[in-house]
Amino acid sequence: MHKNRVEYAVVCSMGKIRKNNEDNFYCAGHIRDDVNSVLDVAFSGKVDADANELFAVFDGMGGEACGEVASYVAATESLVFTRSKDAYQEYLKPLAARINNAICQETEARSLVLMGTTAAMLQVHSEDIFILNSGDSRIYRLSGHELEQLSMEHVALSGSSKAITQFFGMPEGYEAAPYAARGKFKPGDMYLLCSDGVTDMLSDDEICRIIDDRMDLDVLARALTDAALDRGGMDNTTALLLRMT
Repeated sequence: MHKNRVEYAVVCSMGKIRKNNEDNFYCAGHIRDDVNSVLDVAFSGKVDADANELFAVFDGMGGEACGEVASYVAATESLVFTRSKDAYQEYLKPLAARINNAICQETEARSLVLMGTTAAMLQVHSEDIFILNSGDSRIYRLSGHELEQLSMEHVALSGSSKAITQFFGMPEGYEAAPYAARGKFKPGDMYLLCSDGVTDMLSDDEICRIIDDRMDLDVLARALTDAALDRGGMDNTTALLLRMT
């Protein structure tokens, strides 16, 4: 009897311009745990679909050292939370609330006005796929050679600049309202979770051409981040790829 599995690969790069890396991730128990490192971080592997596993990308915001702190809090809270994940069928919403509260507490402890992180999160629970996003980090599904964006943009545009309207770390008095959706596990489908360091540099068509391949996921994730870096690498760049088998 075939057992559904999830192959995964993640690459997190500082990029070519930034002097620090405000991106982080959670990938089947792996996080970027050295926030001061300028080196790329990469992991790959596979898990059973019934392992109720979490995959997430976080892009910190807040300036100075605040961005990497916020995204690190999100990653570590995910790590702690998922130790009890089997008590839940769908846990993205309670996890999002937990992360939001933890970042707000850290903001207050540091006597800061604001810090936060975007989030693109995906949970595989047997035959179900749950997604949740906040901000401009995206979630895509590649199915039958067609790339579809599943996430919702929380961005207000003003000329050439953009303001993130939803993020983890929303202070009291503001409504935290991440977008959430549900789908079905389908063998052969691929998912991409990424920071805007990927999507600001590459079009959806370019992303599709790179990842629509049967090559190993670690090769494809590296090819995607390399392509973004070749375009200028203006921002921290994180790509997390999943393949349902």
